Order: sequence, then structure tokens, then C-alpha cells
Amino acid sequence: MTSVKEREVTYVEKDAKAPLVISDNPADHVAFNKKDENWRYIPSKKFDVLATSPITSGNPLVDVLNASKSHKISYSGVAGLRVRDIITANNIAAEHNEFVIDVDKSANGKLVEINYSGSTPSNSVIQVNVASQVEAQILLRDFGQADTSLNLAINLGNGAIIKFVFITEQSAKGMHFGQISANVGRDASLTMGIVSLGGDLVRRSFDSLFNDVNGEMILLGATHSADGQYCEHRTVVDHNTPNCRSYVDFRSAVDGQGTHSVWIGDTIIRYSATGSDTYETNRNLVLSAGARADSVPNLEIETGEVVGAGHASATGRLDDEQIFYLTSRGLKDYEALKLIVVGFFANIVERMGISTILQPVVETIESKLKSVGDL
Repeated sequence: MTSVKEREVTYVEKDAKAPLVISDNPADHVAFNKKDENWRYIPSKKFDVLATSPITSGNPLVDVLNASKSHKISYSGVAGLRVRDIITANNIAAEHNEFVIDVDKSANGKLVEINYSGSTPSNSVIQVNVASQVEAQILLRDFGQADTSLNLAINLGNGAIIKFVFITEQSAKGMHFGQISANVGRDASLTMGIVSLGGDLVRRSFDSLFNDVNGEMILLGATHSADGQYCEHRTVVDHNTPNCRSYVDFRSAVDGQGTHSVWIGDTIIRYSATGSDTYETNRNLVLSAGARADSVPNLEIETGEVVGAGHASATGRLDDEQIFYLTSRGLKDYEALKLIVVGFFANIVERMGISTILQPVVETIESKLKSVGDL
């Protein structure tokens, strides 16, 4: 009689998700691996050096208008910042600049301006604390002329109503990356705009949590990449408390050989988050051959007691019929292209709620379109 030996066999699904880790400690994260979902799109030749070599703290200049600012050298994160990957953890564990910006009731009805600049590599964390019941606009502009690790925590007190826009300016150079974490208080509303125009490589990861019931989170994105730029945005909106609302709308245009944009969005509705209302969408325009746009929307629902939940994604070339219609009315090809692309972005930038940025952003997009050749 043939004997039979039993043994356990462990089967790991090829596409199984790695456990989610949120920690400032690099030891808690898996090592950088280009095959991991977190890094599968990014050009490793440009980025993998950061896996073992954090950016030096540098000496960035941070100018602040209509709010108070403090600064110190730090080796740890700040309250409200959720670190989701090894690269960010390495940079936060290394020597970096910590800026704390407090927005109190004296900022009501005003525009708080934060200008971040520097000619050498820099590594910084900015924490923006907004007091309860404050209603204001906040504009953060990144002008860095070299590799820049810039992490941002936004903490909204109860009842605060904030329009916050973070722009990577066209003049920015090198790699610009970091985590953005938003924390929305009870009855508070955050309209968050992310505009990425410059930098050779841009990677922004965004996440949000609701600290209490009846919060609102509107996330709007506008990115234009050209001439081989790489631009990646990852968004996570976490509905962890009841009766909160969120809306995500990201738009991108890509132009030129080797230009690549990536958007990966995830909206999570926890079991306890009954009464949630959410929607996320991403639209991408591919303006020329050789450019690429990837879009991955995700929706995770743990309870059926929701007001609404959905997502959508679309990527495509310009509509030839639209171009033909406009050129038949006397417009040149470039003028028709400009009209369509500017219209694609103008609405979403306007909805970010800071009127002074609309014209500069539109003018920057127009200037980048001048390089477009084959439609």
C-alpha cells in the first residue's frame, strides 16, 4: 500500500495587494521594488536612487503672508501626516525642515500665501493648522529649482471652510514629490486643488480623513505634462465617519514623446461611514503620438447604507470633428487646439475657488501648447 504524506502549501495570488502600512518609520515599510504596485509606473532610473539616499534638508525659502510661521530642523513627522511609502518615510526620518503655519480667525476672508523656493535640493514638511470656524483661501506654490521632497499636512478645525491650492510651478526643476494629508473636522469643508505644471518628475500622493461627522472634501486636479515630463498623482479619500461628502475630479493633458501622466484614485467607504456621498472621476487628453496617460479608479464600499457612490475614467485623443468644426470657422489648427485644451482645464481651475490663479495657469498651459506639433 502506498503511503501518503500531507503538507501545507501556501498560494499567493499574483495580483494580491500588499498590506497597507502607514508609518513614519522606514523599517515598517517594504523595500523599494519597481515591481510593487506603488512604483510600477515610475521611471526607476530617475527615482530609485531615493530608495537609499534621502534628499538633504537644504535651505529652502518659505515666505508666508497672512498667517504665522515657525521653523525647526526635525527627524520625525507631524500630526496629521500619514506616510504611506518607503521613499517618504526615508526622507522624514532624515534631517529635514519642519514648518508649522497657523491660520487663525485673523485670516478670515483673506488669501494666505505660502511660497516655497530654493536653488538646491531640499527636504521639508509643512503643517498647516486652520482654527475652527475660519473661512479663508490658502495658496501654496512650489518654485523649487532642484529635487524637492515636500510633505504637507492640512488640519481643519470644526466648521472651517477652506479653499486650498497647491501648485508645482512651470519654473520648477528636478524631482518634486511627497505626501499630502488632509484632516477635515466636524462640519468643515475643504476644497483642495492640485495643479502640476513644472518639474521633470512629479509624484504627489494625497489622502484625507474625516475627523467627525458632516465633513466635506472636494479634490480637484489639473496637470499638463510635455517634453518628456512624468507626472503621477495618487489619491485616497477615506470615509471613516458617517454623513460625509467627497468629490474627486482630476484632469490631465500629455504632449510629446516619452511624456507620461498617471492617476490612481481610491475612495473607501468604511462600514461605520453610513450616509456617505462620494464620486470620483478622471479625464485625460493625449495631445500627440508618443505620450501616454494611465488612469486607475478604485472604489471600496463596506456598507450598503450610502447616499451615493461611483467613479469614472476616460482617456483619449482630441476629437477630429471638433478640430474640423473650429478650423472650418476660420481658426488655425493651433488656435483650435488651444481653445479646446484651455476649456478642458479652465472650468476645473475656476472651481478650485482662488480666482487669482486662473489666468496664470491658463497662460502657462497655452505656452506649453506651443510645442505641440502633430495633432
